[in-house]
Amino acid sequence: MTDVLLSPSNFWFSIALIAVFIVFVLELIGTIFGASVLGVGDDFGELDSEGFLNTAFANFLNINKVPFLIYLIVLLTVFGLSGLLINGLSATVLSVTPPSLISVPLAFLVGLFITAKTVHIISSLLPTIESSAVNSDEFVGSVAEITIGKASRGNPAEAKFTDCYSQPHFVLVEPFEEEELFSQGERVILIQKNKHSWLATRYL
Repeated sequence: MTDVLLSPSNFWFSIALIAVFIVFVLELIGTIFGASVLGVGDDFGELDSEGFLNTAFANFLNINKVPFLIYLIVLLTVFGLSGLLINGLSATVLSVTPPSLISVPLAFLVGLFITAKTVHIISSLLPTIESSAVNSDEFVGSVAEITIGKASRGNPAEAKFTDCYSQPHFVLVEPFEEEELFSQGERVILIQKNKHSWLATRYL
């Protein structure tokens, strides 16, 4: 099995599966310490200035059905497994492994199609996942806890909060008041969304 994964023809597929394994380990460690990496990328839609997420193609791929990182994990997993399967079948049937210029795009297309179907099933079975696809403006009034760093005006820190669907979100926050400081462990209320962070006030 190791020989298959380390084969040059399977390089990109192995990288994809290793990336998924790393995310799994980080999520496991984060769970122990009360954190999560699954909220990373929740504000991806805010950076979508061209409106790609609202196109028919994006809807076909079901990109906006689940949190961005979950979609990426499914895609990388299916891409990696599809590539290994394509190369394995080709080597068995044709006694030759296709070049990466053929196997990688083919596995990616197969991965996109299967991921779209898989994500659709996941979103229907676990509707709470859809909460992360809501506009982040709806986070106004949420109570978050500073998890990493110390926040001052112009120097945001990471904060975590959980929405009404029990879905965790990680955001960058900085004080609304110029002279205010937030330390790790403090609770704050999100009151205004900036381009890259949230302005917040201390939760009393």
